[in-house]
Amino acid sequence: MSDLTNKPAISPSAESLRNHFGIINSGNSTVLIKNDDSLYFQALHKKTNERAAVLIPIIPKDEGLHVLLTRRAEHLRYHPGEISFPGGKIEDFDCSEIETAIREANEEIGLSYDKVEILGKLGDYFTLHGVCITPVVALIKEPVTLVADPNEVSDIFQVPLDFLLDPNVYNNRSHQHKGITRHYYSAFYQQRHIWGVTAGIVMGLYQELLRTHL
Repeated sequence: MSDLTNKPAISPSAESLRNHFGIINSGNSTVLIKNDDSLYFQALHKKTNERAAVLIPIIPKDEGLHVLLTRRAEHLRYHPGEISFPGGKIEDFDCSEIETAIREANEEIGLSYDKVEILGKLGDYFTLHGVCITPVVALIKEPVTLVADPNEVSDIFQVPLDFLLDPNVYNNRSHQHKGITRHYYSAFYQQRHIWGVTAGIVMGLYQELLRTHL
């Protein structure tokens, strides 16, 4: 895992995020999320036809930026009860990863399309099941009314972006997978465990923003 020791916390504003992703969109492309867990599964599966997209919804508030996260329903086959971003499989009728991320957020938490200001995409992230995920970063306009689809989501909550972009809140964890030691990031916010793919994607956002140290 990337050593987080002595890494600075990042506290971006909505405008600095717009500027950062504006530069990326003009030609300075993002890089693959270099997380040991993601790189391991990319190498393990070698090739994947299953792609997905998630939305990283960031809400500007008077007290700072907050990120919308969900808890997956307990009856789901994969990752039940885990903390995640809204998102899902890229369908044949989706024109892009961005369209998938917005559509899935609308279906899962009732996020209206007109409330979403897309900033840009991060590099891909690879999962245990061979899925290649593209994270899409967006600002969300308030006021916003959210309703969880109980078939997919059991809870919707917000976490300060400053908390998520502080390396000091994370621990490096590991466990065995098919005889190989997996490494992943782990953090707790108000007794909610943010780890695995979700924490890895957050650290991907951190890596991206660290390039300009907002």
